[in-house]
Formats: sequence, structure tokens, C-alpha cells
Amino acid sequence: MYPAYIIQAVVIMALIMGCGIASGLLGALLGLGGAVILTPLLTIILNLPIQYAAGISLVSAVTTSVIAGSRFLRMGLPNVRTYLILCTAGTLGAIIGSLITYHVIRTGYGWVLYVLFSAVMYMAMALTGMRRSEQAISPLRPEGLDNAFIVGSYFDQGLKVFVTYRVNLKNIITAWLIMLFGGLMSGLLGIGGGPINMLALYWAAGLPIKVASATSNLIVGVTAATSGSLYWLFGFIQPFMAMASIIGIAIGANVSTHILPRVRGSTIKALLLAIFSFLAYRMLLSGLIKGHIIVMPSIVVNITALLVLAISLAVLMAIRKYISE
Repeated sequence: MYPAYIIQAVVIMALIMGCGIASGLLGALLGLGGAVILTPLLTIILNLPIQYAAGISLVSAVTTSVIAGSRFLRMGLPNVRTYLILCTAGTLGAIIGSLITYHVIRTGYGWVLYVLFSAVMYMAMALTGMRRSEQAISPLRPEGLDNAFIVGSYFDQGLKVFVTYRVNLKNIITAWLIMLFGGLMSGLLGIGGGPINMLALYWAAGLPIKVASATSNLIVGVTAATSGSLYWLFGFIQPFMAMASIIGIAIGANVSTHILPRVRGSTIKALLLAIFSFLAYRMLLSGLIKGHIIVMPSIVVNITALLVLAISLAVLMAIRKYISE
């Protein structure tokens, strides 16, 4: 019979690995890098302080980016030119955000990070839901795209057609500013900037959802590596927990690369918004409870959060045919 502490350690590692699989699958599929999903899962399931959950998530986000991003590159989905331009903003923001987090945690206002995380998710939901991309679904190259700052195309295996899209200089500038904020959130919250990356690429730059997702996977790796280096310096990364999450993330991310090319963009968008609604609601309650602003039993918090997820997913899937690709 094994000692109780060994059994407990194995169970914790298994839970972390399970969270990693789910985060890697959804993170790579939705272009979030996994960290934005893993951070709240670790705080909700294992009750880890957000700075340690964020540290583990940042290491895992780099893993997701390397595994999924390399495969997407071979498929020709990411827009490399957009990636190179926007990475500069993400890296700068990540450095600033990591330094701010260290001082926020030291002053005892860590609960503010939970509330900020929730606000970012709700903002990303609203703007993603409103945005419609400028893309031409056609086997031929549309006329009039030569004046665009960036032009790209890819073959959509779900729709069985070639999709050509364009990005204007004005949109790239807007996306760069949003990406700067995304890097800041990566450093503050340990999310790799995933939700904000999707906001910059999909809503601001106007990339199709699949191209935005694949390009975001690459950018997440850069911002997460930048933030993760500083989190390691501050002592916020636990190596054994990070190892368990990386194994799970690797499995989930590899599976997602086989799913993304075959799934319709509207399905990805519906799933993205449903996951955002659940995480935003759950993290908001966690922040308010930790800040002693409200008092609520944990069972009520969990049940209402699951109801939010179920209702959001049901409604979005029901209206999926009205959601833009």
C-alpha cells in the first residue's frame, strides 16, 4: 500500500494533466494557446493562487504554440507577415505586464487580477461576436486585392473552397495596438495573450477565423515565452506541475491540429464564445469572493458557472448558421 501523500501527488498530477489535455485541445483549436483555459481550470479545480496557475499556464502555452503552430505552418494556414509585425507589440507588452504582476501580488491585491481577467474575456466576447471578416470564398483570386497591405489565401477543407482575404494598413495598426494590450494581459494574467490575440487578428485585422486561430498560436508562443521567463525569475513556476501540464497540453494540441482544418469557422466561433462566457463568469466570481466583496458557497458558484456554459453553448449552436465564418 502506497503512502497517502504519494497517492495524493499522483491524483494532483493526473488532474493537472487532464486540465492540460482539455486546454491544449481547445487552446490550439481556438487560437488561445491553452493558457487562457488552463489558468482558470487550475484555480477552480486545484485552488492554486492565480500567479502559480499563470506560471504553469505560460510554460504550457509555449508547448501548444510549438506543436500546433508548426503543423499549421505546414498546412499554410498562418499569415507569417502579420505574425512578424504583431509579435513586436506582444513581446513589449508581456515584459511590462509581468513586472506589474510581481508588484500587484506583493501588495496583496491579487484578487484584482481575477476581476481583470473576467473583464478582458467579456470584452473579447463582445467584439468577436460583432465582427464580420472581409474575405472572398472563391476558387479564384478576387479582383482589387492588389492595393491591400497584406493578401493571403488558404484552402478551407470544411467548405471545400479556396478563401482569399486582405488586410489593410489601418487594420494592422489597430491590431498592433490591441496586441500591445494583449502582451500586457499575458504578463499580468499568464494567458499568453490568446483572447486578445484573437481580438486583434480576427476583429481588428480582419483575418478569417481559421487563419486568425493558426496565426494566434504562433504569437502566443512568443508572448508566453517572454512572460514565462520573468515568472520563472519571480519564483511563480512550479516545475513538476508544469511538467504534468505540458504532457497533457502536448496531447491535446496534437489532436486539435487534425480537427481544425475540418471544422467550419462558425462552429469554432460558437465554441469560442461559449468557453469565454464560462471562464469570464467563473473568474469574476472568484475575484469578488477572494476580495471579500461577495460571499457565495462554492457549490453554487460551480453549478451556476456550468449553467452559463451549457446555456451559452446551446444558444450559440442553435444559431450557428447565422454566425459568420
